[in-house]
Amino acid sequence: MPLLVAMLLVPLVTAALGGIDAPRRVKEAIRLGGLSLTFALCLATASAFLDGGVPSAFGDALRVDGLSALVLVLCGFTGLLSAAYGVGYMRRNEARGLVTPRMRQEFDVLVPAYVFAMLLVAVSNNLGILWIAVELTTLASVFLVAFHNRDTSLEAAWKFLMLGSLGLAFALLGTVLLFASGQGRLGEGMSALHWTRFMELAPELHPFTLRLGVVFALIGYGTKAGLAPMHTWKPDAYREAPSPAGVLMAVGMLNGALYCLLRVHMISKAAIGPDFSGGLLLALGLLSVLVATPFILIQWDLKRLLAYSSIEHVGIMAVGIGLGADAAIFGALLHMTYHTFAKPLAFFSAGTLAQLHRSSDFATIGPGTLGRAPISSSLLLLAAMFITGSPPFSLFFSEMLILRAGFLGPNVVATSVFLAALVVIFCGFAYQIGRLLLGPQPAGAAQAVEPETLDFSLGTTLVTAAIAVITPVYLPAPLLALIHAAASLVSGGA
Repeated sequence: MPLLVAMLLVPLVTAALGGIDAPRRVKEAIRLGGLSLTFALCLATASAFLDGGVPSAFGDALRVDGLSALVLVLCGFTGLLSAAYGVGYMRRNEARGLVTPRMRQEFDVLVPAYVFAMLLVAVSNNLGILWIAVELTTLASVFLVAFHNRDTSLEAAWKFLMLGSLGLAFALLGTVLLFASGQGRLGEGMSALHWTRFMELAPELHPFTLRLGVVFALIGYGTKAGLAPMHTWKPDAYREAPSPAGVLMAVGMLNGALYCLLRVHMISKAAIGPDFSGGLLLALGLLSVLVATPFILIQWDLKRLLAYSSIEHVGIMAVGIGLGADAAIFGALLHMTYHTFAKPLAFFSAGTLAQLHRSSDFATIGPGTLGRAPISSSLLLLAAMFITGSPPFSLFFSEMLILRAGFLGPNVVATSVFLAALVVIFCGFAYQIGRLLLGPQPAGAAQAVEPETLDFSLGTTLVTAAIAVITPVYLPAPLLALIHAAASLVSGGA
């Protein structure tokens, strides 16, 4: 219990300290130190689980199992990367006058607060606390999307708030219906909403009420994950949010929302079998991949391109879970892990290019960035190879596991459509990145763009690239053990 509570308290204290008046470097040190310690505590908590313990607190309302431990580590890692990249990113924007001291103070509070909310999602064994934690991520996200106080930022934040609130209303109704399906057998008090309690009594849950609850919960949490057709908040939000915050949304929020979907799926699977919720996840996942395909082909903005990439990838994970085979589930969780290592590289390199050109619009940036910003452009090219699943990079292996399981199972037609969409997305992404990086430079472009400098943000991007390159050939044994533990939990449903 002390370890689990400390892990949650550290980002909260870091957020509180972010609101004090102090020199910039002191605030940066507090943010980096606090989130470094948070990540270390995440690793310690996961290690305690691997050693055979079950870290828990507050009467099992907070509890760590294989799935929780994996999401904890990934979210802690993402939070630390975001804080580190944010140092150079915010310094550059402050030097331009785009960020005031008050805005920097908001950033210092919101980033660790967001990390706290992500970690609370990951350790919530209680469906009520889970819903509250997801609501906290929504509140922090709204302020981060509106951070720059532009008209477009406020519009994107309003759209995100409206759709996010609608999704949370669906998720709340789904939670109420799941509780109602217990027909009084779940008991009273906080423990009645514990996920472990639902799993114990799963065969006794009322099937019709359970199905209604599962549908509403999957729609609600699917909205947070960005599954189509509830995805429409993503492109504008990703474009307007600062790049460090974009990583938290594209990786942390996605992982947390997928965690919620998996918890609901496992209750449904234990109560009425895997076909109902699995079929819904397969349909939503396939639809997400198909919806992302044309928008990637016609995209005009670099950050919006990454948003549609995220819609594609959460669709891939949902397809893997929906297929139901053990290999597909393992592939989906492996994909989530590899995506956590690859997507920050894409956001950081794209964010640096957008900063140097003062825009993320393709027309404003212009072609030939490889000649103007060779380091960031090369890193973006590397990131594109990762997130399109190019061999021999990491996401290729997880996608192949899912595809193989799909072709060996009963969903051959759906898997064939899925494969065709992945091929088209690969070609579309290659075209978009190619026309940005290559080609003749517009007249005066080299003078208009700011020069690359090896600052904190570029250094973080290089470190992220090194980690992403290493992971296809080497995953630490404890991390691989966490993926296996999570996959075993999802496959077995207990």
